[in-house]
Amino acid sequence: MLSICPSWATIALVAVLASLDVRPLSPLIGAEIGGLDLSRPLGDSEVLAVRAALNEHHVVFFRDQELTPESQAAFAAQFGTVTEGHPVIPAIEGHPHVLAIDGRKDRANWWHTDVTFLDTPPLGSILSMVDAPAVGGDTMWASLQDAYDGLSGPVRDLCDRLVAVHHDPWFAAEVDAAGGYQWDGTWRERLLPAVHPVVRTHPENHRNGLFVNAHFTQTVLGLSENESSALLGMLYRHCERPEYTCRFRWAPGSVAFWDNRATLHYALDDYGDAARLAHRVTLRGDKPFGPASPAG
Repeated sequence: MLSICPSWATIALVAVLASLDVRPLSPLIGAEIGGLDLSRPLGDSEVLAVRAALNEHHVVFFRDQELTPESQAAFAAQFGTVTEGHPVIPAIEGHPHVLAIDGRKDRANWWHTDVTFLDTPPLGSILSMVDAPAVGGDTMWASLQDAYDGLSGPVRDLCDRLVAVHHDPWFAAEVDAAGGYQWDGTWRERLLPAVHPVVRTHPENHRNGLFVNAHFTQTVLGLSENESSALLGMLYRHCERPEYTCRFRWAPGSVAFWDNRATLHYALDDYGDAARLAHRVTLRGDKPFGPASPAG
C-alpha cells in the first residue's frame, strides 16, 4: 500500500514556516521575517524555510540583528558558496568576502542587478546595515519575474528569443590597470563582455523573469542600435513600475537578503551628509539560462 504520510523533513519545514513571522511588504515582492537570530547557526529546516520565503518574495528582511563580518559570512554560507565581495572593488581589510557599502564613496542610486557584467553573476547578497541615516537612505527592490509576467504576450514571445550583452567599461578599465581580477576563486586577466538571455529561468522556483538592467546591459544582439535602445528602454521603464517594487526602511542591525537572479534594486540618495554604512556578503551564482539560452 502506498504511504501518503509526509516525511519528517516536510513536517519540520511546515512547522518552521508556521513559527516564522513572515510579513509581506507588498503583494508581489519583499517580506520581513521575525523569530530568527542570524548570528547563530540555523537548523536545516530554518534554512529551508528562509530559502522558501526568498523564492516566494525575492527579498527578505530581518530586524535587530548583531552580525560581525565573520557571523555575516557564516550566515550566508548556509545558503551557498560565499564568493569574493566584488570582482573589482576591494573588500574590507581582513575580510576578503565582505564589501563595505559606504555612502561617502558610492551611493548606487540607480536601478541595477549586481555584477551582471560577468558570466556568472551572484546568486544573491546579504546586506547588514551598520550605520543608517535618521531620515532617508531607503532601498527599493523590483521583481523581474512579475515584470515579465506583466508583459503582453507578443512582447514576452519576442523577449524569449533574445540575448543581450552586459558590460561595464569603467570596471574593465580598472581591471586593465590592476592587471586582472578574482572571481569564483579564479584569477582572470581581462573583464570581457558577458552575454545573457533577456529572459532568465530561475533554477529554484522555475519562473521566467526579465534579466536586463540599465546600468550594465549594453545592447540586444541581432537588433539595430535604434531597435535595441527602444526595446531596452521600454523594458527598464516597465520593470520600474511601482506595483512591481517594495521599499525598505533601514535601521542599524537591519539585514536584507535578496535574490540577484530575480530582482533589481536602487539605493535612494536622499540623506545628504548623514552616515550610511553597510557590509555586503555575496553568494556565488551560476551561468544564467532561459528560453533563448537553454541550460547546458
